[in-house]
Formats: sequence, C-alpha cells, structure tokens
Amino acid sequence: MAKDVMNKIVLSYYDCLLRANDLALLQGTHWLNDIIIGFYFEYLDKKFNKNERTELYFISPELTQLLKMTDSSQYSQFLDSIKISECKCILFPLNNCDRKDAAGGSHWSLLVYCKQDRRCYHFDSSNGGNDGIASKFAKNIMSYILNENEPNKKLVKPDCPQQDNCYDCGVYVLCFADVITENIIKHGRVDSGDYSQVKKLVCTKRTELLNLINELKHKSNINN
Repeated sequence: MAKDVMNKIVLSYYDCLLRANDLALLQGTHWLNDIIIGFYFEYLDKKFNKNERTELYFISPELTQLLKMTDSSQYSQFLDSIKISECKCILFPLNNCDRKDAAGGSHWSLLVYCKQDRRCYHFDSSNGGNDGIASKFAKNIMSYILNENEPNKKLVKPDCPQQDNCYDCGVYVLCFADVITENIIKHGRVDSGDYSQVKKLVCTKRTELLNLINELKHKSNINN
C-alpha cells in the first residue's frame, strides 16, 4: 500500500509526470533525480519561450544523457529541430551516469552553450567532479553547432559556489540555470553573471519547488 501511495501521480505538466516519491526528494536531504530536474527545465521553457519563438533551450536530462553517449556525427537526428539562428543559449544538465538506457549517476553539473560567446561554460558545484565528461561533451556540441575550423572552441569553467554536502548538486544546477537565464535575457552573455548569489538561492530552492508544484497542481485542478 505504501508503495502505491508513493507511486501516485501528483502533477502532470506537459511532458512531465511528477509522483509522490519525486516530491519526497524535495522534502529532505536527498539527491535530485532526472524527473525533478526535467520538470523544472520544462517549467523554465514554458516561462521564457513565448509566441512559438525559442531563444533559450532547456534540454532534458534524458536527451542530454543520450547525446552524451552518442557520437556527435549523429546529433542532427536529435537537435535539428533547434533553430540555432534564434537561439541565445542552450542548457544541458550533465550527469556522470555512463549508461544510455537508464537514469542514475551520482553527480549533476550544468553545461551551457552561449551563442554570442560561441563557446561552452561548465558550472560544477563539486570541484570539477564532471570536468572530463563536460570537456568531451562540450567538444561534441560545439563541433555540431560551429564550423569544424572554428578557432574559439574552448570550454570555460567559471568560478562558482561549491556545495557543502553530497546531495545538493541538482539543486545547484537549477539555481545556476535561474541566474544564467536571467543574465542571458538582460545581457545576452553568460560570463557577466553574478553567481555568488547561487549559494543563497540553494537554501530555499527545495521549498520554492514544492510551492511551485502545489501552485501548478491547484491551477490544473481548477482547469479540470
């Protein structure tokens, strides 16, 4: 019976299904799964991209994992729908899972491609735990987006706040995404953002997410 309760669907939001066991991850000192991160990226997409014009691409954890484990020569079948000419930045939540067909892993970080800078940025809250993964993935992404002879293909690792525990990496990814998108909208750049505020944002992000989910659930119930 308890298992059935935890599997109960709490919110259906576009392509995301949130269950009670997903929400439980926000109610304590737990590592966030791909469902929670995917939900928030879906929410950011609906919030910032209006009128059928997409300037900020929030790539799901599932697609990011698939791309990470796929040769870049095959990227066109997954990313050709992205209109690079309209794109300001693309955000990829990176996980250290090494399987293409399953969720998992133990650490999240955020890779961001910025059109104006023509480069990728890697935000990692755990002292470069995903550096090797990010370096290879950034090279593949830039090879797909940019000309093969592009001289400015390099991965930038900005100074960013570091987590004080082993479970908040996913929360940091979401807060990095908040600050980055705000900065992109205002300035069109990633490298001019004030990321020192992220650590403070992390302290309240789980509660903020729970409130957001409850608000969306309430709206859904009214509309139904």
